[in-house]
Amino acid sequence: MVNSSAPDPMAAQMAQLILGSDLDELREVVKRWLAEAPTSNVRRQYEVFGAKLIELKHALAEQPLQPTREELELALTMMMKLALQSDRSR
Repeated sequence: MVNSSAPDPMAAQMAQLILGSDLDELREVVKRWLAEAPTSNVRRQYEVFGAKLIELKHALAEQPLQPTREELELALTMMMKLALQSDRSR
């Protein structure tokens, strides 16, 4: 069964970033996020999130078949929902 709900807008942006950037560009984006983070807590969240995006980009680069943008948006939406649930349970 396919989930027909719309992707999270942030997931859509992250999918575009992952698909439209190489690893070096993605690392530079994350570095900029860290430099511009308004607080240390936000910086830590960006650091963890950025590391996961880089890890995902690296894993995708090793795969012979790339996901579609829609598949990546759906996966990122689910990841974000799981992360939010995890944060709430702490």
